[in-house]
Amino acid sequence: MPPRTRNAASSRVSTRASAQTRSGESSRNNKAESSKPATRGRKRKSTELDLTHKREREKRARNQDAVELDTVPGDEGKPRLTTPDLEFDFDRSQLRDPRPTPGRVKRPRYDEFDMPKGFKERFYVPEPEKPKGRLNALQKDMLLREASILDPSKCFHDLHICHRKGREGSPTYDAAGFQLDWEKVDDWMRPTRPRKSTILNRMERALDRHAREQRTMYDIFFVDGKGPDVHETIVEQYLKDQVSKDLGVPWHQIGPAHLLEWEKKGFPKQKAEEWWREPNEVERARMLKMSTGSKLRKDL
Repeated sequence: MPPRTRNAASSRVSTRASAQTRSGESSRNNKAESSKPATRGRKRKSTELDLTHKREREKRARNQDAVELDTVPGDEGKPRLTTPDLEFDFDRSQLRDPRPTPGRVKRPRYDEFDMPKGFKERFYVPEPEKPKGRLNALQKDMLLREASILDPSKCFHDLHICHRKGREGSPTYDAAGFQLDWEKVDDWMRPTRPRKSTILNRMERALDRHAREQRTMYDIFFVDGKGPDVHETIVEQYLKDQVSKDLGVPWHQIGPAHLLEWEKKGFPKQKAEEWWREPNEVERARMLKMSTGSKLRKDL
C-alpha cells in the first residue's frame, strides 16, 4: 500500500468541499424557485363560444324571472292577475238602447268593488315590499301607490299607470273602456290646497252652472221641458246616453251644446212618461261604469 502523501490528502479535502458547495448551491436554488409566486397564465380572449354561453345564461335568467313573475311559491302556481282577465261584456239584450257606446275603445273591466265573488282568488297578485319599521305618511302613500300599480283591480290602477307612462306614453284606458287624458290625470295627481272659503265658493259656482246646464238640456230634450218624476241626476245620465248614441259623441262630452245640435238635426222631443223606464240591474251597473272617473277622459 503506497504511503499517503500531503498532496493527495489535500486533493481529497478540496474535492469534498467542492461537492458540498455545489450541493448547497443546488439546494438554495431549489428553495428559491419553490418560494417564487406562481405566475398567472395569459388572459384568454373572449371567443364566439363565450358569447354564446353568455347569451344562453342571460336567456335562462330572463326565463326564470318570467316564471317568478307569473307564479309564487306555495300559491299553487296561480297565474298573475292582468288587465285582460278583468274584461267582460254587458248583456246588451238587457239594455234599453243596445246600440254601441261611442268613444269606448276597450271592453269594460271589473274592479275591486264590482268583481264577482271568488273571482280574484283564482289569480296571484304581488304585493309591494313593505319597509321595515314604522312608516311615515309619505312611505304609506308610496306603498298604496305601488299596490295600485301591481293590482289591476284597484280603482286607481289605470290612473297611476297612465301618469307613469308620461305625456308621450301609449294610451291608457279606464275601467269603462275610455281613453284617459294624461293632462287631466296629471292635474288630479297634483291637487292644490285652497282655503276653505275658496273651496265653498267653487262648489257653489259649480252647482249653479250644472243646474243651468241641466235645465237647458231638459228644455231641449223633453216636451214642455218637463222630465220624469225621478231624481234629476239619474234622468240626466240616460238622457246623455241617448243623445250620445244619436250623435256618435262620447257620453262624457255631452252638454247643452250637443243638445242644441241634436235638436237641429231633427230628433224629436221626448214625452217623459213614455220615455222613462226604471233601469234594471245591468243598466245600473253599466251607468255606474260610465260615470265613474268620466272627468279624466280624453275628449275626442
